[in-house]
Amino acid sequence: MTPRGHAIAFRIWQYCQPRGWDCTMPEVAAALEVPMGSVRAVIKLKNWGGRLRVTKTHFRGAGGNEYALSADAVLDGSSNRRVVADLTGAAL
Repeated sequence: MTPRGHAIAFRIWQYCQPRGWDCTMPEVAAALEVPMGSVRAVIKLKNWGGRLRVTKTHFRGAGGNEYALSADAVLDGSSNRRVVADLTGAAL
């Protein structure tokens, strides 16, 4: 990695570490005012991809989590009490 890449890596770490890595790649790029491609490349080189929170569109593009998507579909038309009962098999 180049010195510039190391500097960006440090800035990414410096921004994400206090937040518990609970941020997305676009948030990091915007906060650091660094192009998204540079942030993506550094995160890939440092193997930090699993630390960041994934954006909703990326999650769905990767196939998604079927259980979460089915729970979301149920939540759209039901009350929370009914949904919990349906998902856990408990009686109302």
